[in-house]
Amino acid sequence: MAEGDVRRQALSNFLRTRRASLTPADVGIAPGVRRRTPGLRREELALLAGVGVTWYTWLEQGRDINPSPEVLASLARTLRLDAAETAYLFRLAGAGPHPVDARGAGGADVPEALLRLVDAQDPAPAFLMDADWDIRAWNAAADAMFGFSGMPPEDRNLAWTVFADDRIRRRTVDWEQHARRTLAELRAAYGERGGSGSPASRRLTEVIGRLRASFPEADRWLDEHRVSEKTGCEKEVRHEAVGVLRLDQVVLRAPGGLQLVVAAPRDEETRERLRRLVPVPSSAAAV
Repeated sequence: MAEGDVRRQALSNFLRTRRASLTPADVGIAPGVRRRTPGLRREELALLAGVGVTWYTWLEQGRDINPSPEVLASLARTLRLDAAETAYLFRLAGAGPHPVDARGAGGADVPEALLRLVDAQDPAPAFLMDADWDIRAWNAAADAMFGFSGMPPEDRNLAWTVFADDRIRRRTVDWEQHARRTLAELRAAYGERGGSGSPASRRLTEVIGRLRASFPEADRWLDEHRVSEKTGCEKEVRHEAVGVLRLDQVVLRAPGGLQLVVAAPRDEETRERLRRLVPVPSSAAAV
């Protein structure tokens, strides 16, 4: 399938799933007679967005048409898309920003200043990941929490570890909620890298394909076409050695496509438990 066909099919799936997620009550429409399908009808969405029904039907069917930014913005408002979902819509429609440049994201050395910053987060677990979500450096607390140093390099990817590492599944309270959010953030990152056919997205394409092939739940959830910005969250971990850890996961962007992820303690009890997890911190490791 050609790159344009793949992109239009992804756009079709995204619009259809987002339309199905809205009820008439969400947009102030009376439910009326019994509906054969969930969500809004195409006619209702087109009317609310101020576009032609036939035109919108073609767009959702994946036909080769070029919507204007104004029309896409209207669709985004009508579908109640957030910032990440709107950016994803624009990229799929060929009207969004250019894909993120792959230079400096995968092969460059991690700057010493960033390694020192990772170390400075002690006792909070902290690591650096690149634009492909591969883990590039971590401190001792992160290694104690996630075991990065013991993983094969090809497995040292944040999205992969969320699903493949039994310790993370077992320890994370409300794991399914966090796993679904991870996939939504992964899809947004995939869109930023240009999506299918873009050289910049080759690694993320590989990760997504591997997740689909290995984990049925990931395959199902990816088909929901949810997207979300990676902005951090609250997380609770039940660690078998030190007990419950209440954490704020904070994400900060750094030069070269790197992102600093810090699991900061939300209370003093968690801080003390993290100190017990790694009694003697060591310098950040990098790959």
